[in-house]
Amino acid sequence: MIKPSFDHTVILIPGLWMPAWVMLPLAWRLGAAGHRCLRFGYASFRRDLESNADRFAAFVRGLGGDEPIHLVGHSLGGVLALHATASRRLPRVRSIVMVGSPAQESYAARALVRWPGGRCMLGRMVPQWLEAQKPAAPAGVALGVIAGTMAVGLGRIVAPRMPPPHDGVIRVAETRVEGMSACAEVRVSHAGMLVSKTVAGLVDRFLRTGAFDASAPGAETAG
Repeated sequence: MIKPSFDHTVILIPGLWMPAWVMLPLAWRLGAAGHRCLRFGYASFRRDLESNADRFAAFVRGLGGDEPIHLVGHSLGGVLALHATASRRLPRVRSIVMVGSPAQESYAARALVRWPGGRCMLGRMVPQWLEAQKPAAPAGVALGVIAGTMAVGLGRIVAPRMPPPHDGVIRVAETRVEGMSACAEVRVSHAGMLVSKTVAGLVDRFLRTGAFDASAPGAETAG
């Protein structure tokens, strides 16, 4: 069956240390559902928060046409999407989906800073974000939050006492954003979100309707 094509563009943004190609599995699933997807790569380690926000805003403004734009960010990519939309004028952005993103805090990152060389491993963006004032959902932008609850990931090593529930890297409580439209919890690990069919289905649903579907296998909605 041929899927309908939507009159919008979806920009997929990876997390810390990750190249843009890690978003390909999600791009393929969303593309099969009819969404036009682009990927944005950025220097999550070398560049600071404001520099990356400027580069992302320039990328969005440089897109041709006038169709709506939707942002989907995994981990730190969701932070970049939120920060850039809240602090730069991007009127074409209509919705943001943050997937396993440390919107409020990062217990694991705070623990890694205490390791020898840990702060260096986090690069420039993460420490800046941890100390920054956290924005609410931008006015006029639907914001959906997806959090994982399968505790498998690097966070279990650097922060073995991290309070559950979490996805192995980010706690569920750390993903919430003031003024968000909807949130969902999925039995998936932090890295597993990149290839999860359930997560892709939730993203597709939010892009279509501005809400999540509680009937999706392995998903629970809240708020």
